Amino acid sequence: MKLNVLVFMLLLVLLPELSYGRCRTVGESASLGTAYGTFPLYPAKRVIANGEKRDNVALQWVGYGIGLPLFVVAMPFAMVGAGMGAALHAWTKCDQHEDDWLGLK
Repeated sequence: MKLNVLVFMLLLVLLPELSYGRCRTVGESASLGTAYGTFPLYPAKRVIANGEKRDNVALQWVGYGIGLPLFVVAMPFAMVGAGMGAALHAWTKCDQHEDDWLGLK
């Protein structure tokens, strides 16, 4: 089982045609990597959004208080994610085809 998973992951890395879902620009690839890096900030974002929905300023400040230390921790990972997303862009982009007249994949 572990060997099958390892072979599948190796194929996804070596054969980029199997791994892309749609055409991306370098900026989109970097942005996707940044989103993975800032994942720990989502609980703070939810608390802030709930505070905005309820018109509760104190709850919003609690969300900011939770988010600040998480931001300090998450930003290096977001920067590394952006760099990796841009560096691995060759594996996430795709070629435009003549039959792709709407620009959609």
